[in-house]
Amino acid sequence: MNKTRVSFNNLTFQQRLILGIALLMAVTTLTLGIAGNELAKNFLLIRFDDRMDFLAKYLAANSELGILLGDRPMLKRLASNLLAEKDVVEVRISDDKGNELAKVRDNANASSIRKTSAPVVLTTASENLVFGQGEKKNKIIGKVEISYVTTSIDELTSRLRTRYLLLTLLIFFAGILFFLLFTRSLMAPLANLVEAAQKVAEGNLEVKLEKGSLPETRKLATSFNTMTQALKESRRNLEETYQKLIQEQALAEVGHFAVTVAHEVKNPLGIIKGALDILRKEGIDEQVKVTMISYVEDEIRRLDMLIRDFLDFSRPRSLSFKKTNLTSFLRNLVERMNLEWEPKRVVIDFKTSVQEATIQADKDALSRAMVNIIKNACEASPEGSGVTVGLFDEGSFFKVVVSDLGDGIPDEKKGKIFEPFFTGKSKGTGLGLTLTKKLIEAHMGQIEVKDNEPTGTGIEIIFWKMNG
Repeated sequence: MNKTRVSFNNLTFQQRLILGIALLMAVTTLTLGIAGNELAKNFLLIRFDDRMDFLAKYLAANSELGILLGDRPMLKRLASNLLAEKDVVEVRISDDKGNELAKVRDNANASSIRKTSAPVVLTTASENLVFGQGEKKNKIIGKVEISYVTTSIDELTSRLRTRYLLLTLLIFFAGILFFLLFTRSLMAPLANLVEAAQKVAEGNLEVKLEKGSLPETRKLATSFNTMTQALKESRRNLEETYQKLIQEQALAEVGHFAVTVAHEVKNPLGIIKGALDILRKEGIDEQVKVTMISYVEDEIRRLDMLIRDFLDFSRPRSLSFKKTNLTSFLRNLVERMNLEWEPKRVVIDFKTSVQEATIQADKDALSRAMVNIIKNACEASPEGSGVTVGLFDEGSFFKVVVSDLGDGIPDEKKGKIFEPFFTGKSKGTGLGLTLTKKLIEAHMGQIEVKDNEPTGTGIEIIFWKMNG
């Protein structure tokens, strides 16, 4: 039943209309055909019975003399003559006492035999001497019985039924053909509207709907063209506003980053200055020199990492999106990362039942984002544990979940981990997850933090499926 409902829902408006008209015509013609055939058959039977009644009366009138004379051969000849009539199967003539005087029968097998009879009447006349008027007296001296079948009527009604069926089919298909031609003029504007709406949905606002021959289609085309023009104006205004917002946001971010970078650079520079001050002193221990030099190298390395991350964040390269199978992409990525983390006793496990998850992606950029997320999960997991990368099909989108078994993220920090320069690591720059979020959003994706039960952290990423 569900399959039938789904199939019916997939029918177009024109197909549903044609199906409804076809059913209506079929029921109507079938009903009229059955009723008409029954009426015709009943009418023919009445006329046929009347004819047989007439033949019975005619034979009764001719049998009067034979019954009076007791001439059986004469009566048999009369009965045989009547038996020559088509559909008459038996003729019987008897006297007024029921004695059979003549009987003839057709040897053909017959079913549904019908019968009719007529009395043989002797008519006499007498004179009324007082009033000078004659008086007729009727006396029944016998009876004629005729048995007959309706074979001719059945054959005739069968032929009528066949012709009516052929005529009905001809009218039915002619009606459907006419209706198809008629609805084409009605459905063409709707088909054009659907095609134009699809182009608008794809972003083409230059579509113009042609005006049809009907007043309704002309009004529809005018309204649609007005709508696309309004959408075009709204898009232009929105793009202008969006560009202004981007410029303002860029200036605000530059100011914020400048302050933050200055603050981040100040600490390493202070450590380097302090180490150099110690190195300038005379007579310091050799081990202290080595320690101070290592401090300087670490802080220079930290500054270099900070500058590189800042440049990547502020000037991301243009992305080139291509059709990508997310399943094989993640499987290969996990295999490569296990080469690094299995010696550290952290195993990355990839789990999915999705054979092919097709999205649009820049593989290099997406690889950088996913590596950063999985690396953070591995660093948060204790030795001997593992990280799980799961891929799920959620209908209109694919969901990737990266789960670790670490200590989790405090609630007050969950909303800040994607902010620039926020880090929970002692040597982190705080730009890794921020850049990761930007790369995910560049893929039209979404990323958020979820708690694992009973411990750990889960990062959920959503990628929308490709259309077509």
